[in-house]
Amino acid sequence: MSANPEERTLAIARLGSPRGLRGYLKVHSFSGEYGHILKLKEAVLYPPQSAVQQSSAPRKLKVKGFEEGEWGISIAFAGYESPEKARELVGMAIVVPREQACPLRDNEWYIGDLVGMDLVFQGSVKATVAGVLDGGPDPLLEARLLEDGRTVLVPFRNEFIGKVDTSAGSMELLVDWILS
Repeated sequence: MSANPEERTLAIARLGSPRGLRGYLKVHSFSGEYGHILKLKEAVLYPPQSAVQQSSAPRKLKVKGFEEGEWGISIAFAGYESPEKARELVGMAIVVPREQACPLRDNEWYIGDLVGMDLVFQGSVKATVAGVLDGGPDPLLEARLLEDGRTVLVPFRNEFIGKVDTSAGSMELLVDWILS
């Protein structure tokens, strides 16, 4: 875990296809909330990890405006005022400092905080969370076993995971057979 998790940034949304003729792009919020996104004055955009582009460097852009509707929100950036130009940003992630991310409620965590945590069963560290896979009804923790380095998937469900302690960098594993 990072020595000071408060210094980290978080991806909050992905940019979708152009909407309209003025360079607006659909916004797909990772949290399902949009209030924190509507407060942005500028944004740092990171290309998708799998993209092969001429320049894979992050881009810091000024937010020109937002549009809201029943369909969600869209965002426009200075310098990208046409659908053709805005299309260059499709698939990029909006990354912000933690304090600009969606506020957490009780029993909520940022996925970035779960990665690197220890999975502890009855006081003994059994694995480390190497990643979190989203899909299906519940996220899956990609657990790297300390014993032999194998990776297994653990559903992030109340039946398998107990207390999550972000300050200690650990989460309680309720059953160890799931690591078999």
